[in-house]
Amino acid sequence: MYARARLVKEGEQPTHTLTSYYRPEHVEGTRIVDPAPGPAGRGGGFRVLYDAGYEIDRMTEELFARTPTPDEVKLLQLPAGEPVVERHRTTYTADDTVVEYAIGVHAASRFAWKYDFKVPDSTRDGKAAQ
Repeated sequence: MYARARLVKEGEQPTHTLTSYYRPEHVEGTRIVDPAPGPAGRGGGFRVLYDAGYEIDRMTEELFARTPTPDEVKLLQLPAGEPVVERHRTTYTADDTVVEYAIGVHAASRFAWKYDFKVPDSTRDGKAAQ
């Protein structure tokens, strides 16, 4: 497994950490394994995967709030008592190949999530739920 960790900032303010895990055979010879610090380039890791022939189809995310560790308080410059939100993301291709697993630790007051979901077809058939 290959891991790429980074601290993400908005200006000088850290917002979250992100550690992405990849299978070596998916990222060998790409910018993702470049030891130089910094992002993987325009489009990030998903663009690198796409260029390597792994088109992203879908993701699953799990979110939960928790108390930060002392290291996270320091790294994210958190005020006393601020929680973090931990996000676990699994990214798949259309044939269900997992191409990335990522863990993000987000300062709760500096991050927001918005999701947009399609309503399942079963709700449109005119039948009321029993």
